[in-house]
Amino acid sequence: MSRYHGPANVLCGGQAIPVEVDLYADHPANDLSRWWGTVQADRSADLDDSFWAVPGNRWGKLRLPDGRDGSFVAVEHAAGAFHMEINGRGTEPF
Repeated sequence: MSRYHGPANVLCGGQAIPVEVDLYADHPANDLSRWWGTVQADRSADLDDSFWAVPGNRWGKLRLPDGRDGSFVAVEHAAGAFHMEINGRGTEPF
């Protein structure tokens, strides 16, 4: 298992919103890797409510400081919170 904890940007509506992430990747023997984690934005982050709205229906993209990025879907989010749990899609960006 690999892990990345630190800064990233959520790419949304032509903006790069700074967030903190805690990401994990699993590489089982069958080569079907997966990655997941949490995204935490500052309460002053300029993300509209629609970004944080509907778990399971909200795809996004993360970009790490080294320029690598990865797509994700929000799987859990509490209304009014700037925190969500995500599942990654494709190869992990770390």
